[in-house]
Amino acid sequence: MTAKKKKNDFILIAHRGASYDAPENTFEAFDLALDLGFDNFETDVQLTSDGRAVLVHDNTLDRTTDGSGVVTETSIAKIKSLNAGLWFEGPEDSFGVHGPMAYPEAFVPTLDDFLERYYGKAHVHIELKSAQPDLAATSMKSLQKCGWLDQHTGDSIAPGLTISSFRFEQLERSIALMPDIAHGWLLQKIDKASLKAAVDLGLSGIYPNAGKVTEKQIKNANEVGLVVRTWGIADSKAALRRAYRSGAVGTTVDWPAKAREVISTL
Repeated sequence: MTAKKKKNDFILIAHRGASYDAPENTFEAFDLALDLGFDNFETDVQLTSDGRAVLVHDNTLDRTTDGSGVVTETSIAKIKSLNAGLWFEGPEDSFGVHGPMAYPEAFVPTLDDFLERYYGKAHVHIELKSAQPDLAATSMKSLQKCGWLDQHTGDSIAPGLTISSFRFEQLERSIALMPDIAHGWLLQKIDKASLKAAVDLGLSGIYPNAGKVTEKQIKNANEVGLVVRTWGIADSKAALRRAYRSGAVGTTVDWPAKAREVISTL
């Protein structure tokens, strides 16, 4: 951490919304993030069997809905019929609703639903999750239709947009379609090869695992013009402190309200 760094310069991105406190990737989680003062949040996008973009992290529906099966093999009609809140039990220290059946009405949003609801309200970090060749183009159509391609991009100012992926081929597709939008590569660790690949593609950011990030890696990335934020905090306050002290501009975290409290002590 540099001497000039301020605590409020470190961006806490609500990971799948305030997903410790409400069911991940639902309106309940994103609305709660906004209510708690976090106008940056991240979500995951993949396509249904009939080509609709939906917000689901896993490749299957089993963990986060009352349904089952592979997302990419399931129709939008089926996914819209599922409940995405019954599995979630609000923890006692939650900033949301406590106890079982905390969010019985939650559902899986489409990307269109999400973009329409939060237009002008947040900086969204959209992760292209699956390997589907049409994912970037389908996402672009939704972003274009809902006016998001005209919003701010690049440095977490809200409202705004950043696109990310672990899949380099998805970033290649996406940046070819949306060259003016900030794109970041999610990866385990920054090294010389990844820096070169990121710069050659024209990415604006590179996003390493918080448990593996170092000040040297960030310095090297910054020197070639790349913004660094981290991921992979999980439930570790140590990983959060490491990310903060490394010089990263921010991180995704499931528990942004608690993370804000941790950072305030550093």
